Amino acid sequence: MRKRISIVFLCFVLIIQLADYAALSAEKRDFLATPQSVSLSPQMVMGTTYSHRQSKYLEMDEKETYVSVLDLGFQRLRLAAYWDEIEKQADQYDFTTLDWQISEAKSKGMPLVLSVGIKSPRWPEFFIPDWVMRHTHAPYGAELTEKNPYLRQRALKFIETVVNRYEGERIIRYWQVENEPLDRSGANFWWIKKSFVEEEVALVRRLDDRDRPVLVTVATYPNAFVRWMFRLFSMNRPIPEIMECGDIVGLNVYHAIGQKFWRVKFYFWIHPEERLKYYSRIVHLAKLRNKELWITELQAEPWEPGELAYRGEERPPSGWPEHARVVFDEFRELGFRTVFFWGAEYWQYRKTRHQDAGWCEMFLGLLKEEPRDWGLRSEGGQMDGPGIFVS
Repeated sequence: MRKRISIVFLCFVLIIQLADYAALSAEKRDFLATPQSVSLSPQMVMGTTYSHRQSKYLEMDEKETYVSVLDLGFQRLRLAAYWDEIEKQADQYDFTTLDWQISEAKSKGMPLVLSVGIKSPRWPEFFIPDWVMRHTHAPYGAELTEKNPYLRQRALKFIETVVNRYEGERIIRYWQVENEPLDRSGANFWWIKKSFVEEEVALVRRLDDRDRPVLVTVATYPNAFVRWMFRLFSMNRPIPEIMECGDIVGLNVYHAIGQKFWRVKFYFWIHPEERLKYYSRIVHLAKLRNKELWITELQAEPWEPGELAYRGEERPPSGWPEHARVVFDEFRELGFRTVFFWGAEYWQYRKTRHQDAGWCEMFLGLLKEEPRDWGLRSEGGQMDGPGIFVS
């Protein structure tokens, strides 16, 4: 009986998925079914993300780690305005940490991407102050903003406060609004609907007299099984929808994902053929939408089963410098010009705690190989590879 019910349920899910696919627009079907190739873009802009909260979790000195990351010589750095840290009480703001980070970046001439919103890089994904959470009610897997007007109101006010404070900082070259907002994530598997993201983006554009480009990001799943599992529980389509929100779309890329179910540990490995086919489709969709594409998180740290951050001395299966280099070369050959590596705090942890400078040495060598070309616009008025929008 249970087997019969399972078969019926599986058939029902399959029918729903087929019906959902049939209902997609031709443009979205192109994304799902039409691989595209793009020309090589030899010039690269490489960046990374720094989170002092991750450094704190790894029991590293937050400021020393940050300065070490700046000294690696990347060409861009992404920082986050963590709402629960900056506004611990309503209308009382403490920008001490972020002010210092921006000041240090400015002293070293490091162009910044500043992320604002409810979601920010690193766990637990959603950084909502306790005083806002007391007025927020959302079950597991729910869209967070539609039935929580107080949360929406306070989030918009927080974004307005951050943008007004830093709008005059020339070292900030881009705003990022939310982090993977359309994807379900975090301990409660929440997500944020597209219409609210569009409202946030519109607010940032209205406040910023310098008209900086707005970045929005999305999780990607080149592994067919993982992608199917997420689609099973998520009837929205984050990638086609996020293309309608900002000026630049950032793809978050993980090539080795460790998971733990009870006591069983296992990995999802992404093969090069899967990546090429899957990301070529996204490139095609971006061209249809005339959107610029970045890689905003290219995995450059382990993702071990059941661990928020790997601390062991042994080289873990899911994260070696050689892995990140191979995947980077694939995206370079696909035509991407802007790639942010993910894991800067771990590289410094590995270097100081285990005397393993392999990650830092790999990036120092990689940065020397690539020309530092900030003039990423050329003549012609058209898309010149997915990592650049040419006007």
